[in-house]
Amino acid sequence: MKNFVSILALNFLLVGCATITPDKIQDSTASYDASTPSNYNKDNGGLIAILDNGAVITSSAKDRYNKLIEMYKIKFKKEKAIELVENAGITPYKDRYGNDLFLIDNEHLVYFGVMNSWLKEKVPADNIIDKTIDKINN
Repeated sequence: MKNFVSILALNFLLVGCATITPDKIQDSTASYDASTPSNYNKDNGGLIAILDNGAVITSSAKDRYNKLIEMYKIKFKKEKAIELVENAGITPYKDRYGNDLFLIDNEHLVYFGVMNSWLKEKVPADNIIDKTIDKINN
């Protein structure tokens, strides 16, 4: 399982990153993560390390994950029968340098990858789908 999650996380890191702004995710910008502590490479896209029980991520990666949950919460529940809430599967994590980071468990790291792949595939966010359904019904 760890190898699968590691491969998924690396895929997320290399091709699945995007830059988050307060109201949207910008998929066309590089995965430079300014919230990365100076002990690490800022070109990591928010993924610091893979551990047996999950992955260590930055605050920007956590924010990106939460934005994806906001965008795809309804779709995720309909397709995966799992209701995601903000910070699902994430706990605070202090690294050996004393940096405040976050640990996302393996299960939710996979969910992060699924939602990120939807973003890459340009799957409409929940609010866009709702607006389209409203137009059809009216």
